[in-house]
Amino acid sequence: MVTHPDAIWALSWTSADRLISGCADGHIRVYDPSDLTVPLQDIHANPLAISSLATSSDGRYALSGSLDGTVALLDLESGEEVGKSDTGREKIGDTTLPAFACAVHPSLSCWAWSGRSSKLGFRTIPKDSISKIITEDINGQGESSFNPLSGEARVIDTGKGKFGMDVKFSPDGQSLALATESGQIMIVDVETGEVLATYTSHAMAVRTISWSEDSQWLFSGSDDHRIVIHDVRAGSKSGQTRGEGAVAILQGHQSWVLRVSAGPDGKLLGSGGADNMVKLWDIGQRSCVSTIQTSSEVWGLDWQPASVGGSGVGKQFAIAGEDKMVTIYRAAGSS
Repeated sequence: MVTHPDAIWALSWTSADRLISGCADGHIRVYDPSDLTVPLQDIHANPLAISSLATSSDGRYALSGSLDGTVALLDLESGEEVGKSDTGREKIGDTTLPAFACAVHPSLSCWAWSGRSSKLGFRTIPKDSISKIITEDINGQGESSFNPLSGEARVIDTGKGKFGMDVKFSPDGQSLALATESGQIMIVDVETGEVLATYTSHAMAVRTISWSEDSQWLFSGSDDHRIVIHDVRAGSKSGQTRGEGAVAILQGHQSWVLRVSAGPDGKLLGSGGADNMVKLWDIGQRSCVSTIQTSSEVWGLDWQPASVGGSGVGKQFAIAGEDKMVTIYRAAGSS
């Protein structure tokens, strides 16, 4: 395990087999999971605490959002910033939409964000814009004029809630889920911007959402201490009837659920809470199979991806939180 200067609010285990931590000191740190003593990269990505972290499907890039509304696109191999957006100041038409949560499309074709409103912001990432920056850097041409995060923009008003707590693209890239402080969750069609479904299964703020690897299930964790499983396939594929209602509710946390993360094998779900507990759930049986008592609130949890897990896929996960440490566990609970 490794100790950070401040609390860790976000964590990602990438397909390139790197652990990425987002810290309250505004730094993104990149680790080799086999050696958590010294980071491979230590990037001062944002002015304030990292409130959101997303990585590209190839594990090369990370999108980090901060409490001040700035969003940075980072090359995790070189440790360089390749794009930046000050969402609190930049206008889309007459709209200013400061980011609290952000997400990057699996294909790196666009990114999305939400924050102090019921609106979602989308921007395209122009094709080849990142490779142009890398080429200029290699050729010693200095600071690039390209900014991958400044592509064509649009705003979608979901009409629900006053604050976006979490946003996640589905692994297949077709849908985006938005969780709000009002307890509602919206599923948006990425191509059309249509709100396909609205879930109202939570009574309080939904801080965290996670998709299954096959993009068929959405898991949500809330301040109401509950985790809800939604079958996104349910109902009509158009209109407001798609995916109505929850198919299961998981109860066991004694305080806010701060993070949920679906395992890559589709069998287990991990959750971390303000009750200092990590729980592993059997998705098929809808039951808790393991509980780990930690020393502090658990804000980050992610699984070792299938692409690097080998025969042990779905067996290792990492957690982080207020204790300022990243710790790796096996699914049985032994660290």
